[in-house]
Amino acid sequence: MLWKDRLMSAVLALAMTAAVSAAVWRLSPEQPRFTPDQLDTGITFEATGVPSGEIIATLGDNGAEAELYTFWLGNECANLKGAYGIDVAENWDMDFGEGKTLKDYVSEDTMTAIKQQLVLENLCETYGVALSDEDEAELAAQRASYVEEFGGEEGYLTELYKLGISDGSFTRLSRTNYLYSALYQAYRTPGSALCPSDDVLRAYAVGKGWITADHLLLMTVDPATYTPLDEETKAAKRAQAEELLAQLRASDDPKALFAQLADEYSEDTGRAFYPEGYTFTHGTMVEAFDAAARALGEGEISDLVETEYGWHIILRKPLNVAEAVESVREEYFDAFFLGELERAELTVSPAAASLDAAALYDALRAAQAEDDAPDASGETAAP
Repeated sequence: MLWKDRLMSAVLALAMTAAVSAAVWRLSPEQPRFTPDQLDTGITFEATGVPSGEIIATLGDNGAEAELYTFWLGNECANLKGAYGIDVAENWDMDFGEGKTLKDYVSEDTMTAIKQQLVLENLCETYGVALSDEDEAELAAQRASYVEEFGGEEGYLTELYKLGISDGSFTRLSRTNYLYSALYQAYRTPGSALCPSDDVLRAYAVGKGWITADHLLLMTVDPATYTPLDEETKAAKRAQAEELLAQLRASDDPKALFAQLADEYSEDTGRAFYPEGYTFTHGTMVEAFDAAARALGEGEISDLVETEYGWHIILRKPLNVAEAVESVREEYFDAFFLGELERAELTVSPAAASLDAAALYDALRAAQAEDDAPDASGETAAP
């Protein structure tokens, strides 16, 4: 799935799991880390003066609170550090190309994450997609589990505070995983308003270059090691391929003969799994094979085609619609969602300009720095 690089569930699960493993020991009533006022107003307000619950971006009638910006900002900074080793706090002015600084990039990507969330929620509203009773029960059980792990409501809210969000926003973020799955399930359900017909998927597959071709292969490399065969053997393979091609050119029914000869002589080990040929798109096959197959009309047979695997004789076949449709089904959903995302235009409030990325990230780091403090035994909790 497309959703936030398909990592939405991992982001939420890891955020809470890390907090559980790192900070449970500090959550006794005798050791409160943040005041009730802090937990109530939130990091966003403390760092920028923008109320955590103020709507800073809307898409239609749906709005995103400022604290969602803070959460996604922290997530983006953590990803940059984990994936690229970039300490964002020390490099806000780094040139990130196209006239943008690292701060510009982080701010824009954070707003894109918010946009994705609003697009998803709006699509679910449009198509009548909602969480099931089972989903709602699972979410409630998850929350109860977190509360227990963190030693009660105060401990739970404390951990959310360190992520920059309130209980309401965390619940909303958690629901997006379920909403996305429900939206995709509706897309895969025949008869639903979201489910595309096979004709639509076929047209999409054709537009993306999907074709079907069979081939007869005589290998000029060792099938186990892919090392080249000796020159004498390679010459014999070519001679055999030329003889088989001559038989096909002389046949009154070359397509029927092709299947017989391929079954008898082809050394492609994949034939056992794809006896009717391959259905593929650009970049799937080696370049010479792909180009030769695309140069043929349906029903036409190629001359000899040499690749690093050996000598091929290729038969272009009508598109295997069933295979092509199934191959593009998930891609089409991603394209649908991406199209909705590209067409969507956020309305950003003036307050959003006050959400300074550096100030917010510094506040998040300060709140989470306590995870690195030694416990009563002198040991430091794991990050």
